[in-house]
Amino acid sequence: MDIKLINRFKNLAASGELSQLIKHNSTFNIKAPILSGKDFWNSYESNGWKLQINIIFGWWRIVDANDVRVARGTTEGQLKALLENRPTSLFPNYMDEGFCFGKTPAQKVTGNIVVLIHGWALRASSMQDLADGLAERGFDAYSYDYPTSKCDLSRHCDIFLSKFRELFKQLHGNEKIHVLTHSMGGLVIRGALAEMTSSECHRIRAIVMLGPPNRGSAWANIPYIDKVNPSLKDMRPDDDSFVNNIPSPVWLPPVGIIAGQFDEKVALDATRLPSPLAYELAVVNCTHAGLRRPANVLEHILAFYRKLSF
Repeated sequence: MDIKLINRFKNLAASGELSQLIKHNSTFNIKAPILSGKDFWNSYESNGWKLQINIIFGWWRIVDANDVRVARGTTEGQLKALLENRPTSLFPNYMDEGFCFGKTPAQKVTGNIVVLIHGWALRASSMQDLADGLAERGFDAYSYDYPTSKCDLSRHCDIFLSKFRELFKQLHGNEKIHVLTHSMGGLVIRGALAEMTSSECHRIRAIVMLGPPNRGSAWANIPYIDKVNPSLKDMRPDDDSFVNNIPSPVWLPPVGIIAGQFDEKVALDATRLPSPLAYELAVVNCTHAGLRRPANVLEHILAFYRKLSF
């Protein structure tokens, strides 16, 4: 086990932050008293908490002051993600409360920030490969995590905006902020922009949207979907749906749209912003899910950011 991770665990336990990380990030753990902590486990303690590593399999668990297991995992990467306040893996991420940002720090300081917003029926873990790729290129990556089907799109936009404003307050003010969205995430940032002040809009250097249903998606026309999924129904291509009635912002940052030639969920024409909003378009040979793969889109994203950032 990396000694840096062990020290990070000890520091988080000592500061009192560890309990909040465990509360907000699922590890598919079932709380239960531990049976043993000596024979098969290396144990590292801090402020009543224990990080225990299985000496045979390398599995890990976190135990509280009452000797109750409160988190668990099978890989060092999962532990690293938990201690860095990121989703530990895809399926546990669906158990997370969400409505928060997880940070993937840049590998070198450049003053660039990217805010990532995932799409419908996914969670922030779906954007992690892109977050990692951008962090390697000098971007502090903040991935927004939210349960997409929990409420309608208007409410999602409001919640995101409140969290985005909290993020603004944490920054120094001179960072170059970029946004990267996938699918429904593009509608979330558009809805938030419609409520932003001019100064807030101008803090965003550029936006790149991957396969955004800016003019709706035929997938949202599933019969009775409005009864069970309020956010998906808001993406109907009908004239009266939410997606076709998002107000224009007081100022629109430069926008680049990357569409998939073989996107089975959002048609090419449906990715276009409504007139008179300006944008640039690139088309790549991939599916809707393929738009989240760095090999397909990362260089296009970086090219848009270089070209569009004011």
